[in-house]
Amino acid sequence: MGLQRTGAGTWYYTAGAIPNGESKWFTATVPASHTAKTVDFVNGPQWKATFTGEVGTKARAAYDTANDLVDIVGTEQLVGWPNLVNTGTNTPANYSVVMQTPAPADGYITEIDVGASGAGTANIHVIQYNGDLTVNVISTHQIALANGVSEIPLSIPIAAGQYPAISGGGYKFQNSVNPQGIPAWIRSGVLSNGAVVASSTLHRYEVAFTIKTGLIADAARALTGGTQNTGMNLLADADPNGIVDATAIFASAAAVHPNPYVPPGSFALTAMPKSGDGFWGPGKPFVGGRRFFVPARPSLFNLYDGFRAKMAEHIANNDVLCLIADSIGHWALASNGPAHWFNRVTQFANLGIADDEPGMTALRPSSTYTPTFYGVATSGTVSTGTRGPLGESIILADGASLAFTGAYEQVDVHYTRDAGQGSLAFAFDGGAAYKTVNAAGALALDQYSGPSMTGQAVSGNYTLTAIGGPVEITGLIRLGVKAPGSRPRLRSLRAAHGSYTFASFNTARLTSAIVQASYAGGKIVPILALGINDSFGTAPATISTNIAAVLNTLEAAAAPRILAMPPTRPSSAWDGSYTGGRTYDAALGAIRQTYRSRNVLTIPIDGFDYIDAGAYHEGLHFNDVGHDSNALRFIEYVAERG
Repeated sequence: MGLQRTGAGTWYYTAGAIPNGESKWFTATVPASHTAKTVDFVNGPQWKATFTGEVGTKARAAYDTANDLVDIVGTEQLVGWPNLVNTGTNTPANYSVVMQTPAPADGYITEIDVGASGAGTANIHVIQYNGDLTVNVISTHQIALANGVSEIPLSIPIAAGQYPAISGGGYKFQNSVNPQGIPAWIRSGVLSNGAVVASSTLHRYEVAFTIKTGLIADAARALTGGTQNTGMNLLADADPNGIVDATAIFASAAAVHPNPYVPPGSFALTAMPKSGDGFWGPGKPFVGGRRFFVPARPSLFNLYDGFRAKMAEHIANNDVLCLIADSIGHWALASNGPAHWFNRVTQFANLGIADDEPGMTALRPSSTYTPTFYGVATSGTVSTGTRGPLGESIILADGASLAFTGAYEQVDVHYTRDAGQGSLAFAFDGGAAYKTVNAAGALALDQYSGPSMTGQAVSGNYTLTAIGGPVEITGLIRLGVKAPGSRPRLRSLRAAHGSYTFASFNTARLTSAIVQASYAGGKIVPILALGINDSFGTAPATISTNIAAVLNTLEAAAAPRILAMPPTRPSSAWDGSYTGGRTYDAALGAIRQTYRSRNVLTIPIDGFDYIDAGAYHEGLHFNDVGHDSNALRFIEYVAERG
């Protein structure tokens, strides 16, 4: 390897002997093949050549490629303190901590871990440090704090050289303890443009940020909101078994995204953020043990406010939502009373207001449909009467009683006044009667005993005892203790009986239901959930006639609205129950046509395959999955179209 002087510039050399005994070869002209050369040992030129072998060349190329890949693939950086705890001292209100480790490249704050001992809020900032102990705020995002060390997913852009920060009191720090010596800029106040900060290594703060760049950041965002910011995985860390409280995770998701996806599973909450605004998906939140429904698809409305809005006129007028139904509406085959779809609807509508039970009319002690399913027991001699919305009542002999447990502010009955009847004594926890109703007198049906306020705010044992003679009871009302300052309640009543058809609800029985639904001064708002038993053997034309008779009676009572739920398709296991072959479709056609011609709001639950969805217990009656999905379909349809 040699040098050729081109005549441009200056060629430096060191005069004298070339060090280390080295020599140089040179020619007077540009050498060609076999050109003679001169050798000397002085005036060495100032140049150096480095020879690299094949391995070294490839290593250098790989190094450059690796640096390029780092820029593309990205990095993950933890900024803050390790092994966080939620003990120590609460930071003061509006206290701010700015980390002194900048983002290495353009990326995202994908997570913050915060230790706190209770609920609260804090702000996450992206900060530009100005170099003179002042900062500018680039962006601000709010998060929710909860008891414990919360791992809160985020997707906050941060540029190279910018710093993550947190402000707002309530997160923990270790006063005058910082064994890692991690520095931070701190401020006893909120952060704003030009805010003055102080550099400190005095305290350890229970805060850690995760900053990711490149493809690593893109992957993280895809898992916790997506590159399209879909919000699909914001609740990924929530316990889907409903054991560990997920309130903080739901609150954080609501704070960072308008439409968080609720994945499959059951989630325990103490409160639902923003009344459920934006949440959607197949998951099942439970607030204080009560089911909170979210729409299956993203919606501009939450189901809680949406459903109550459609029921607003009935709530304001003290109308009663009355389920007129067969065994599916009565109980079959929910595992317990609160799991029944109509109870779910009542609980949801009154969430945070009162834990009401739907009014009961199936109080008879006979058959498998006993009142114990809904927590009502009998003692003493009882028998079945023939009055009330079902044509079946319970008659308490002298000394017999109904008993149940719960936290109720009002307990009342509908009873029959007649000659020779006794009185009904209401008692709480074995004490003296706080109210007595005399049932003797001229015949009068469905007399209302109330309003009878219990004066109790805690759960206890209630007994309703017949004294001095029999008492016939056709309905039972149990209203939970209303939360102070809460919205008005939606009242509900169940008038359902196994094997009943449209014809079973004759004028006398419907009149009884209408009277009972007026106990608070409003009117009946019926939900007709009948037809499956009609389909087993009643001619379609007769079904239409029987539906019309029911509608005529309800319209004559000035029902402000009539809703209906057609029967759902049973499995082939029930084909033997049909008279003359399976006639479900013919019956459904008659039911649908009659409802449409009478402008009845029909909730299309028959448009769902309960069979393949595993929502039946035995091909006809809902299991708990079926009851839950039925409640969702009723609530969502009424909220969106009611």
